[in-house]
Amino acid sequence: MFVNKNTATLLIISTILFSVKWILSFYFFKENLSIRIIFESVTDGWYYYPFIKYIAFFEFNNSFNPFIDNLKILPVPYSGIFFHSILLKIFGYSAFIIIEFFAIFIFLLIFYKIFSYFFSDSESILLSLLLFSIPAIITILDIDNLPYINLLRDNFYSLRVPRPIIASLYLFIFLYLLISMEKGKIFGKNKFICIGIIFGFSLSSFYIFFVIEIIAFLFFLFYTFKFNFLKKIFENYKYFLLLIIFFIISSAPFLLSLYFHENDISERFGIISLDYEKKKILLNHYLHGYLKIEFLLFFLISILTVYLANIKKILNYKLINIFFILFLSCVFSPLFFVLLSNKAGIYYHFNNAIFVWAFLFSAICLIVIIKHFFKIKLNIYVYRIFIISITFLYCLNVYIEKDNKFNNQLIKDERIEFQKITKLINNNLVVSESLIMTFNNKLMVWAILNDVKYLSLTNYFIAPKTDGMIENDLIKSFKFLNLNTDDFKYFFRNKKETWRYINRNVSTFFCHKYQANSLTTFNDSKNFDKEVAKHIFSSSPTYFQQIVIPNDEFIRLGKKFENTKLQNFSEPDVIVLEKSMSVINNIVIKKQDYCKLYDGNIYILYIKKNPKIKCQL
Repeated sequence: MFVNKNTATLLIISTILFSVKWILSFYFFKENLSIRIIFESVTDGWYYYPFIKYIAFFEFNNSFNPFIDNLKILPVPYSGIFFHSILLKIFGYSAFIIIEFFAIFIFLLIFYKIFSYFFSDSESILLSLLLFSIPAIITILDIDNLPYINLLRDNFYSLRVPRPIIASLYLFIFLYLLISMEKGKIFGKNKFICIGIIFGFSLSSFYIFFVIEIIAFLFFLFYTFKFNFLKKIFENYKYFLLLIIFFIISSAPFLLSLYFHENDISERFGIISLDYEKKKILLNHYLHGYLKIEFLLFFLISILTVYLANIKKILNYKLINIFFILFLSCVFSPLFFVLLSNKAGIYYHFNNAIFVWAFLFSAICLIVIIKHFFKIKLNIYVYRIFIISITFLYCLNVYIEKDNKFNNQLIKDERIEFQKITKLINNNLVVSESLIMTFNNKLMVWAILNDVKYLSLTNYFIAPKTDGMIENDLIKSFKFLNLNTDDFKYFFRNKKETWRYINRNVSTFFCHKYQANSLTTFNDSKNFDKEVAKHIFSSSPTYFQQIVIPNDEFIRLGKKFENTKLQNFSEPDVIVLEKSMSVINNIVIKKQDYCKLYDGNIYILYIKKNPKIKCQL
């Protein structure tokens, strides 16, 4: 049990870490709450905000199109967001802020509990805070350009919805359960029920962690019982039966959504079928990586460290063992998944997990070894100084980040103009009865959060439309804007950005449908320009974020554009365009039908004429 003073300390730290972000946000930017939570979202977590609303109001097949109904449903990663949905029903948009506080506190609490099995209270609090502050420390030290360090900053833990903010907490709780079993009784009804629920929630939020957890649990049983582990499983089958039952219950909503979901969405999410040849390519890729001298050297040193720690029974060696099991599970997880699954997803997440847990294992080894050999015992006031210093560094990093955003004219203009155009829309229309046309993802999300009835365009993620429906919406919108076939093809042209090919317009509406690497291309096509093909087929099979449309697909889309008529199309009440759009200069809006209400550095806003609206521009 936690003593009150330690819980209070964690609450105080959590409050400080949580508050600094939102105090600065309210200080620097004057926005509505629905806009603030979008722009304050960590990276692209705001993409999931519509899903949070769908769960809260139990609607999963809204097309946002007056001519489309009876759709299949969205595959919802419900366990990563249903806490948000519950609080959204109770507190409204404030739920997104409240969840962040609890996520920080629970993270610190979990690792405090883990470390408290091995270290003093002060040490446990300090280590928990240190782990949480890793991204901030990396940024403050300006070392994120070092090899792999950016992976650690972005993939260990952050407040991005739904992963890592919620999904990673399930993995950390699983880690705590393993350590509690290592330090106490293994078989117990409550522990196995909890593990079953964690397995179900992990599968339903981020399947990569589910695979890692399954393998880690098997390794843990073998580590504990050696070659008698199968015998122990049979002897204690009632506990494993409980685990399976609660796994099925906790994963059932997600599994049902997969069964009834629109299949085209899976393709847009990057799910591909794995035949023998593709399995072979992936297995060769991972085995080749594992045979590199750097990895082999690290792996051998790790095994030797664990072996010596166990032989010498150094202080807290069991903590090293559990973290090594997690690292080992990450290494085996992609091989295990490739061999057993007939589908492949975004494999680079396996790679990221391997590095993150290699780092955590190394850090734990270093801490335990230093503690054992140097017998360091610091005064409680020294620990408090370290805790205050790390907290200050975290807050300083948040301040610098907010200050940089406020002083970045492009970011500043975007937020200010976003607020202005949404206010104009609300002032001039009843949004719950309106149809909005925009190519902007954030505006689509804002529209859904604010109960806009219809959208001319929806991205790949927020509606369970087929690919054909999305293509139809795009073509009709282009024709309405007086754009032609060449404009359409140019809008979706293949573009190279730094190390990969990606067109953000393609990723907005089709995401990973056109992923292209040495493992797969759209329909396994090889019909690309020579230079593009050379890059694709020499790239890693885990480059799932590289997007290239084959030449024959451009031909098909061009023909479809020519043959599609502007029928079953409702003229939008609102049109919001971005000046950065590649075809912005070719767009023609009929002045007799629309008023231009806003023309800024980022956005242009048109509203359909009616007697109540006065055209200002």
